[in-house]
Amino acid sequence: MRYYAAMEHTEFQDKGRYFQKINALFADWKRQHGHVSENSEYSVVPIEIDHRSNVFIRDGVICLEQWFSPSQKARPLFLLKEAYGGNEDWDLVEGYLTSQKKITKMWNRISHWTYGLMTTTADCIAPYIPDLAVGSFGNSYLRQAAAVNIRKSGGGKNSSLDVIRSYAAFDAKRLLEQLQLCDPTAIVCCYTGSALDIIWKAATGSVVRTPYNESLYYTIRLNQRDVLVLDYWHPANQYPDIMNYYSLMAIYQMALKDRERKYAE
Repeated sequence: MRYYAAMEHTEFQDKGRYFQKINALFADWKRQHGHVSENSEYSVVPIEIDHRSNVFIRDGVICLEQWFSPSQKARPLFLLKEAYGGNEDWDLVEGYLTSQKKITKMWNRISHWTYGLMTTTADCIAPYIPDLAVGSFGNSYLRQAAAVNIRKSGGGKNSSLDVIRSYAAFDAKRLLEQLQLCDPTAIVCCYTGSALDIIWKAATGSVVRTPYNESLYYTIRLNQRDVLVLDYWHPANQYPDIMNYYSLMAIYQMALKDRERKYAE
């Protein structure tokens, strides 16, 4: 049986409602300023966070028409660390991911991963295609994804994971709301699994998973249904593309098989 983990969108979700709600969320987000204290439970560092004064970078669903289309059976969201650059607030989707410019190595890799996540099933891993048509931003595969950064302002090229976790703790409820609005069927944690743990516990009071999950996947309840979470490397890692691709697809296939078995019980 071919199994894609496809789900209907929750009742309130359509592109118009998403656009309205995400704009309101980002407007509130931009007004936030405060301090994060050191917390050994969350492994965060003391830091001042000032979204008001720093360059704020929006993100989220890359193509609303595609993402909210009934034809899109899987909706993969990539949970990333941060974006950076610019002198004024800007939008990662409009200013970068749909720009038609020559794609960077990292987003080329994410495009390949999206292709695989859209076509891999519990029975078959989609083959890696080196010359997949993903040479520019706005390619058809990237438009089927969503990208959410933990750190929305003041980012840099290599912020420490402790700093990223501090932003996750400070913005936990807002990040969880953004995930709910995006309504994915699968979340790929791009070296951000510990940040998602913090978001979930700080926002809901519950633990999202047991520590040291050797399977590298688990399930959360988002919008009253199960969503797969894949705990993976950041796409800018230095391992070969083909190794990156098949490792992620193997984890995804195992997650689909596991879910299929549970649903059959």
